[in-house]
Amino acid sequence: MLREYAESLEIPKNESDYWMSRIDNIGNKLDKFYYDTEDQKTNHVLIVGSVGRSTAITKTSDYDVLYILPLEVYVKFNNYESNGQSSLLQEVKNIVKETYSSTKIHADGQVVVIEFTDGTIELVPCFQQSDGNFKYPDSNDGGRWRITKPILEINAAKEAQTNSKGLYNFLCFLLRKWKNHTGFPFKGLLIDTLVFNFLQDQEHTDLSDIDLLKSLYGYLECEDKETTYWHALGSNQQIHNDDSGIFIRKASKALKLINDTDDIESAMSSLFGYKESGNRAPNEKFINEMFPVDIKYYISIDCKVSQNGFRNKLLSEYLKNNWKIKNNKTLIFYVSKSSIPYDLPIKYYWKVRNVGPQAKGRERGEIFRGKTTITEHSNFNGPHYVECFAVYNDIVVARGKINVPIDIEWGV
Repeated sequence: MLREYAESLEIPKNESDYWMSRIDNIGNKLDKFYYDTEDQKTNHVLIVGSVGRSTAITKTSDYDVLYILPLEVYVKFNNYESNGQSSLLQEVKNIVKETYSSTKIHADGQVVVIEFTDGTIELVPCFQQSDGNFKYPDSNDGGRWRITKPILEINAAKEAQTNSKGLYNFLCFLLRKWKNHTGFPFKGLLIDTLVFNFLQDQEHTDLSDIDLLKSLYGYLECEDKETTYWHALGSNQQIHNDDSGIFIRKASKALKLINDTDDIESAMSSLFGYKESGNRAPNEKFINEMFPVDIKYYISIDCKVSQNGFRNKLLSEYLKNNWKIKNNKTLIFYVSKSSIPYDLPIKYYWKVRNVGPQAKGRERGEIFRGKTTITEHSNFNGPHYVECFAVYNDIVVARGKINVPIDIEWGV
């Protein structure tokens, strides 16, 4: 069951072809300018990142692409008195803009970002070195050249796929789906590296599906959140710990959930949203049916619980003390923490879902556009939950969820 589900997450051919046609258009345009060739499938483009390592899942929103330039272009921009790296990025951006004139394109530090309505191509102009690695521009802090080693990472991923008979890719798929469904950032290269290390260090043959998940999440739980960086598979490049190893805490919760249920289908439902639409309420919507989901940031939500004549409390305080909310309260839900850059134009969507036997006929579950706060009232006697989705460029980049226990008789 687990393998079959993981296999269903792989990028299908029609989706891959759709994006490759865009990448070929970009490559051919750059070929015309830099190599004086056109109308052919470019061989100066290298797909890297999770797509290049074959570990990306369907509806991925990011395609990382290297475009290999002639050496004389490096000589030209390296001879600039100041920040030739920025000038190179601007030149490549302007060339691509001729093909996609109505698309938002900008040069950002080390890449040319091409933002389509259904995803992004991050294009890195680069120069292949004699050792097979690539030199690329970094326009930050006055400009410099850096080295990247994606072929070593791609080859390591291919070797892991072969040695594990495909299990490597399946586990990478599942962890991506887990972080998108649960709602926390987890770098793709780090996912691929940790799965690679897991398969090297742990015995995994002949494990049942449930024991495989226990072993994987147990391995992740044992990582050190104080680690400064991890070494990437194949290349040994540093993957910096920018978020205090949030995946470690999430893995600990996942492992507890698996141990508590010990039922593979229930565990898959909680971790990955497996068959969640099978329990759909009459008017319920699911965010992955509205937008691609690719979690890059962290948000959490809280709620101010108020009633005339009573001191305001936070819902997080209720949950910490196992209290329940009495009826006739005003509930103001809001985004309490966020790692989303302040200048990113985010659209917020909300979902309120009543659950349990009391909810029959009153389930709700619609997804509606809102702001950073919404107001509800405690007029439903039973448990429910509230979710918030942060959408940028029609892609869900962050999500948060909070349970709301209401009990008219025993609430406070």
